[in-house]
Amino acid sequence: MKLFRVVTQRDGRTVKAPGISETEVQQVNLRYAAETMQEVWNEIEYIRNDPEQELIAIIEEQPAVIVLTKGEGQ
Repeated sequence: MKLFRVVTQRDGRTVKAPGISETEVQQVNLRYAAETMQEVWNEIEYIRNDPEQELIAIIEEQPAVIVLTKGEGQ
């Protein structure tokens, strides 16, 4: 498996003062272990369809991840 990072942004708190209006942008990083980027793309459909979130990137962070399960190697 590979490790992928999904980067999204969404609007946070809005600060209003006389003559000033600012909205914080929150960045969220999610990580998925999958064989292909296509699997991640399919899994994050809920993000892609959410008008409150903006998908920034899908990044392959590690080319190989070994998932250990209880009882293996003993």
